[in-house]
Amino acid sequence: MLPNSIINSLTDQLQQAVLVIDQKGDVVYCNDSAAQFWQKDSIRLLGKQSSTLFHEDLLIQEKISNVLKSGKVFRVGGYVLKTTPLQERGAEIVISPVLNKHGRVKNALITILESTNLQESQAREQEEQVTHSMGTLAASLAHEIQNPLSAVKGMLQLLERDLQKAKIKNTSTGMMLKELERIERLLKQLLLHSQPVPINVTSFDVHELLNTVILFEQNTVSNIRFFRSFDTSLPEISADRDKLHQVFLNLVRNAVEASTSDNVITVHTRYCGKWELAGTNLNPELNYILISIEDEGKGVPQEHRNQLFKPLFTTKKKGHGLGLSISHRLVQAHKGLLRYSSGNSNGAVFQIFLPYQKK
Repeated sequence: MLPNSIINSLTDQLQQAVLVIDQKGDVVYCNDSAAQFWQKDSIRLLGKQSSTLFHEDLLIQEKISNVLKSGKVFRVGGYVLKTTPLQERGAEIVISPVLNKHGRVKNALITILESTNLQESQAREQEEQVTHSMGTLAASLAHEIQNPLSAVKGMLQLLERDLQKAKIKNTSTGMMLKELERIERLLKQLLLHSQPVPINVTSFDVHELLNTVILFEQNTVSNIRFFRSFDTSLPEISADRDKLHQVFLNLVRNAVEASTSDNVITVHTRYCGKWELAGTNLNPELNYILISIEDEGKGVPQEHRNQLFKPLFTTKKKGHGLGLSISHRLVQAHKGLLRYSSGNSNGAVFQIFLPYQKK
């Protein structure tokens, strides 16, 4: 569990306003964005009644009360606030329960995403839809190409056999067959963009899988160091082990390729706080773990970040642009999220949000 000082520091970096309301309706926590939202010092917000902060927004008052009683999450998008000094400001508002160790509702967590940030969130959603459409198109093309490709490959194999029987030396057919096999492998990867992605769920220790991937890469490269920052209290997850192995291997390998001699690649695991789901399309009623893979490379240029998870986009000279797009879809198939962020060392950080069941 992270110390309160670190949690407070993290929430203060958020653009979303974050409030925590106790059972009496009092504000027991707010971040800097909330203070700016109400144009008051954060200390002056503490102890205020939520009914005062939202005195003209009766719907919000009602939903805070309902969440504190029922423990059910409330979400509203495009809501126009009415209370001064918030009036006329559009926002996405999520009110979630915070449970105590006995499973009872202790507080209500409110996150408010302003209209400008809301538009950014909607733009991300639209971008995902476009990416999905491109993936479906790529998969359709792969299906169409596969049949004639198989026919050409079959004829080449027959030709190669006939040449061998006639004892005619020919290297061209072998080279063509190798190229066709390379295209077949590419088509198989494109087909992973078709719907639905089959998931074979088993329960396993995510740290054991991460260690397997890290050890494999360590045997391949000796000049890169790995640092593990694992929260060993994490429970087992129910997921498709093979598909997550593919995701982790792709991300770790990308980090290795972005690194130079003696660079460190850090792999973090921890519980994901509810407040960290603000601004994402993840279900706030689910619980998530967060896996981060961070390198010390040059990072991804700003102009390329919106293209990262699109099929066939790559900045590598020898890449085919499918690794990240396939990883993105595989994580989505687990009702999770894969996203990019800048690292503290100017490198790249890829974050994987995965749901888990509380015992």
